[in-house]
Amino acid sequence: MAITLTTRIELVPNQSSSVIGNETILLDYKAGNYYELNDVGGFIWALLQEKKTMLVKDIQDELLAEFDVEPSVCQAELLSFLDNLSHEKLIETQV
Repeated sequence: MAITLTTRIELVPNQSSSVIGNETILLDYKAGNYYELNDVGGFIWALLQEKKTMLVKDIQDELLAEFDVEPSVCQAELLSFLDNLSHEKLIETQV
């Protein structure tokens, strides 16, 4: 399923994360993989941890309020990032 601004995102269980410096480290217990997120990825991850479930549009609004980025660039990068997280089975999507 393609992720759009109206897609609802939530984290999947069986993972943990830690912030080390400017990076967020994710550990997927089920797959045995770990991932490093930069400060923007960590910001998104923290939002999802706090809110539990969010529309992509709401995540984009939070990013635009926090970072100096053009809306079109923000949307393209966010959708790509969330698509990667979905591919790695770190998030679940709902229409």
